[in-house]
Amino acid sequence: MEWIKIDDRKPPNNKYVLVAFYDGRPKVQMHFIQIAERINEDWFDSHNGDPLLSKSQNVTHWMALPDVPN
Repeated sequence: MEWIKIDDRKPPNNKYVLVAFYDGRPKVQMHFIQIAERINEDWFDSHNGDPLLSKSQNVTHWMALPDVPN
């Protein structure tokens, strides 16, 4: 698995992904999310429609999750 730059490609809707973002703190933070939709730079939770991340949180990279084990 490799990190994908958000400027190169956005994560797909309705898939769980891991995202990394920089919010001005010394360390990059990561979150496990499922995006229902993106409107402009705002991303919305697929479970309740609440905003998840926005351009103000500066998402830098995302990664698809591996397949579940058999």
